[in-house]
Amino acid sequence: MINIRVLLLISTIITISACSKESLKRAGYETLQNIQQLECQKNLALQCPEREGFNTYQRKIEENEDI
Repeated sequence: MINIRVLLLISTIITISACSKESLKRAGYETLQNIQQLECQKNLALQCPEREGFNTYQRKIEENEDI
């Protein structure tokens, strides 16, 4: 059976092959969020961390660069 991470990586690469740099960052971030959520659910964690949107993540990065 093919690993779920490999499938997600392949689908991400195919999807973003003709996208802009911003779209590439967003797709990569969303893929990592999806993998983390799947791993959390697979491990039957009582409470998985809340997903943070890409825009929120980007704002935090920009705020830290200003410091």
